[in-house]
Amino acid sequence: MFLLLISSSLTLLAQEDAYNTLVNPEVENSELYRDGNIYQRDFLLFADMLENTHPIFAETGRRHYDMDSLTRTGYQYLVDCESDDQLKQYLQSILSPLNDGHTKVSMSFDGKICPFALFADGDTAFYLTTITKEFSAELGHRVTAINGKPTREVIESFRPLMSCDNDNHFIASVNNYMQLKTAWDYNPYRRPDDMLEFQFDDGNTVLLPAVGQEELSEDDIEWFYTPKSNVPFKKSSKYFSYNIMPEKQLCYLRFSQCVDRNTLRMMEMFGQSHGMTEEELAQVPDFGEFLQEMFSEMRRQGVKTLMVDVRYNGGGNSMLCDQLLSWLKPVDEMRETSSLIRVSKLWETQYPDLAKDYKEKFQKNGMAYRLGELFDPDFVEEEGEIEKKMSELFVMNQSRDSLFTGEVLFMLGKDTFSSAGLLITSAIDNGIGTIIGENSTFAPSNYGDILYWELPNTHTQGIISHKIFVRPDASKPYENAIIPDIPLPETWEDYRDGIDPCWKWVMER
Repeated sequence: MFLLLISSSLTLLAQEDAYNTLVNPEVENSELYRDGNIYQRDFLLFADMLENTHPIFAETGRRHYDMDSLTRTGYQYLVDCESDDQLKQYLQSILSPLNDGHTKVSMSFDGKICPFALFADGDTAFYLTTITKEFSAELGHRVTAINGKPTREVIESFRPLMSCDNDNHFIASVNNYMQLKTAWDYNPYRRPDDMLEFQFDDGNTVLLPAVGQEELSEDDIEWFYTPKSNVPFKKSSKYFSYNIMPEKQLCYLRFSQCVDRNTLRMMEMFGQSHGMTEEELAQVPDFGEFLQEMFSEMRRQGVKTLMVDVRYNGGGNSMLCDQLLSWLKPVDEMRETSSLIRVSKLWETQYPDLAKDYKEKFQKNGMAYRLGELFDPDFVEEEGEIEKKMSELFVMNQSRDSLFTGEVLFMLGKDTFSSAGLLITSAIDNGIGTIIGENSTFAPSNYGDILYWELPNTHTQGIISHKIFVRPDASKPYENAIIPDIPLPETWEDYRDGIDPCWKWVMER
């Protein structure tokens, strides 16, 4: 039950995905590999995979590791490695400086949880919002120190073990990571007894033990949470839904996940399982049909403002974002996000049919197909079979008469990420709407489109990006965050009093 606290930003990856075991005869036949322990051997395969798969190592003008030095240092460090967990944390410390929230190691979870949660007010003040009932008197108090050290200093010690696009992403995610007992095993501020000591602004101290997940029930946990009293609509569990406020001439679109029926159909095309029967799949809505219905209803009711809430949208299929934008600006006038793909052995293993298609296209166009290089995935103008199927699945609005010409507001939050972040970035770079809310936890130009890997000796697993997504306004390639047009960060006072700052601004203007 308590793991409901842990958000999808954690490095606990879904086990139903197919992981590709790393194999490289050149590495495995080397003297270093033969003479090494299992941790050193897996490290050599990992370092080779990283250098030859992640796009940053093919980019010009970007800082990245001296891989020869990194390999020597890592190989020597792992002489004394004592556990799979130590290896995982070391590998993750190599990935963290890439500033890529999609590239990470799957960390172990031993079933033990540190049952607490914090609310971050900015990046310096942290308030206790969840704890076991015996310490509930401290809920709502500011945590001034953890294990005898200033709270921010302790929080900062987890940065090497997290994959984040930027500082906002780190602050938004670290609270969840700290709930895992295994995250503290190699932390410099760990206590010998594995307890967490919290000091509060009221002078009190709490010693909190890690407990097994199965030992906790809902009755054991106390939450400090005030329901948002100024939000006019109930939260929906649907991927997307809308409500119209006639008195405000406003339509509220809650876009919670970039997934629909056609996204699941697309997964089938690429040989991935979505685990649904045909009957279940038929119950999943089609986003294109949903948008047509919503904009038609908006016209009937004379809606003048569309509010798109992606504050809790962690991403998915970016084609759905393109469909939404096609109702707000003509498709032929849109400046599009571009991408570069790095082809690699791991990519070929995960997408053998796509790799075959690429090789045929390269040969047909007289181009050399070379592993490790960056290519524009749309390097030929002719539409291939896959592209045709995709355009049939994800239909864009082509009617200029149907375009919504009123005011558009996009609500941006800490949990907006991946494809939902691309939606915000595309809107900004195409002059569509006004962004309100919090600074983004994603970089406008970023890495993504993940490949799954597994090391053969320790069975350590992880994911790695193989694409660069470049924002439509390519003149701003290295901005690391989106700053809203109207900044409305949620303060501790907002959280404490149950106020949604975005809705407050909308309703009061």
